[in-house]
Amino acid sequence: MRRRDENGIDSEASLLLAEIQSDVEQLNRRVQSVPQMPDSLRQGIAALADKIDALCDLSRR
Repeated sequence: MRRRDENGIDSEASLLLAEIQSDVEQLNRRVQSVPQMPDSLRQGIAALADKIDALCDLSRR
């Protein structure tokens, strides 16, 4: 169980993490739509997006 967010740090961290998740999802969509994008870069960004999604899921528990 999480302790109360008395100083707002947990809330601020959650908001920042959600913003990062949104930004990387947008980046991933853009990269996937560019045909001349190197596969290694495309795969790296997709992997980063997956890891950030997992981190967001863990932070909600």
